Amino acid sequence: MKVLVWDLPTRLFHFALLVLVVLAWVSVEILDDMDLHFLCGYGILGLIIFRVCWGVVGTYHAKFSSFIRGPHDIKRYLAGDKSGYRGGHNPLGAMSVILLLGLIGAQAISGLFTDDEYYYFGPLNSYISSSAVDVISQFHHLNVNFIIAAVALHLVAIFYYQAIKREQIIIPMITGYKEKIGSIKEIQTSLLLRAIIVAVIAAMIVLGIASFEGNDPLY
Repeated sequence: MKVLVWDLPTRLFHFALLVLVVLAWVSVEILDDMDLHFLCGYGILGLIIFRVCWGVVGTYHAKFSSFIRGPHDIKRYLAGDKSGYRGGHNPLGAMSVILLLGLIGAQAISGLFTDDEYYYFGPLNSYISSSAVDVISQFHHLNVNFIIAAVALHLVAIFYYQAIKREQIIIPMITGYKEKIGSIKEIQTSLLLRAIIVAVIAAMIVLGIASFEGNDPLY
């Protein structure tokens, strides 16, 4: 029997973030389209804000409280003790999620303050000193490498669980359903109305930020 584990908002977030991160990289490295890059950045920022909020008010498996674990729980899981695993992110997967959210979130936020020294600059660029802009801009360029490394590690982990451990990772993130095994916890609803409210709030925050000074393709 299959049970619903991943709600629709979490699944949509996952794949929307993937598309926007790839497009953000392509827009700069291949297309040389900074307007598109800014739009991707705003989209990514909105998604990160949504996911942080959804990690507090979302469904059981989407909440940070359901999957963030300490060193002791991680050690137990690595030793084969899955008694505390309820079907969402395992302790190792949780570490990967937090790492990616942190790196990508930092990239989106830092982009609000950066400039290219010629024409393009973030909407909050003028609110900090030029030396701070230089430091943040350097971080923005350097952090791309860490994001690529983290994504590569994430993909390797997915391959390991899929091909070596024979544990379905990809299909459940598409359909939302997992086989009812052991203590896997089922969710009853995706809380779509709540998700829409959170998404609107996240969008309003991003639009508010974008309304400040800057080369803003939204206006």
